[in-house]
Amino acid sequence: MENILLLTDFSANANSVAEYTYDFAKKIHADIIICNAMTIPSELPDSGLVVWPVECHEVIKDRSASKLNKLRTHLQHRDQSHSKKPVLTLLNQAGSLQDVVTEIASERTIHFLAMGAHDQSMDSFLKQDHTRGIIDSSPVPALLIPLTLKFEPIRNIYFASDLKDLASDRTFLTRLTALARMFMSEIFIIHISSSKSAATVKEKIYDMLNDLRDGLGYPGIHFREIIAENDTSSLEKIMLEKSADMIAVVHREHSFFSRLFKGSVAKRLAGQLTMPMLIYQESNE
Repeated sequence: MENILLLTDFSANANSVAEYTYDFAKKIHADIIICNAMTIPSELPDSGLVVWPVECHEVIKDRSASKLNKLRTHLQHRDQSHSKKPVLTLLNQAGSLQDVVTEIASERTIHFLAMGAHDQSMDSFLKQDHTRGIIDSSPVPALLIPLTLKFEPIRNIYFASDLKDLASDRTFLTRLTALARMFMSEIFIIHISSSKSAATVKEKIYDMLNDLRDGLGYPGIHFREIIAENDTSSLEKIMLEKSADMIAVVHREHSFFSRLFKGSVAKRLAGQLTMPMLIYQESNE
């Protein structure tokens, strides 16, 4: 049984992200660990400058526990089906988001980390800087979910890559195929490029495709090339086409994805995200 770690901050769109995660988890027969990373004022840097009441920690913990229970009840009540339902476990964990995720992943078997795309509201931790920080440090693949997205069957998955490391891409495509089987999805390997690939490069790609199809016994793997002026416009093009139901990328140092998640570019793309984005870390191999 797989486990999904769902990060929630109880912000306005948290229920929507949780509902999507629940439906996704149910489809792949996974359980969900719903986690709130609590910020304890007395544990913040320079907190010694302020005298915090002793009961502050317990008040924050109790408030978080109450909201977690409310969210679990909401998810359970909205599912009136008689099919097998995900087991929902609640976790109150004090500390920074990155530290909490790392600690949980070291103690439990986590297959995916689910979280909302960054929220511009000031009372939410799912802002651009936090989202990018978690993605950069996540020990497990991260599923980034647009804040108001409703779950729909995942028929087409786009694996976007510059295909500069075919051996590594093959590793992640093997794992992606296991997920695709759950939905009977088609996988499209999308080559992001500013010009058409040379014949020798395409030959290597098609050799990899045939090996994957034969080795995995999964014929629904295809290749497509997207020519665009830059990495940003290529991803925008994919989103505008609306032919994909999920986009998967590998986060590598100096890769096109790493360049996308910087500064104003990241802010704009996160706002345009119309489909869930599955982000593998190169260290997740």
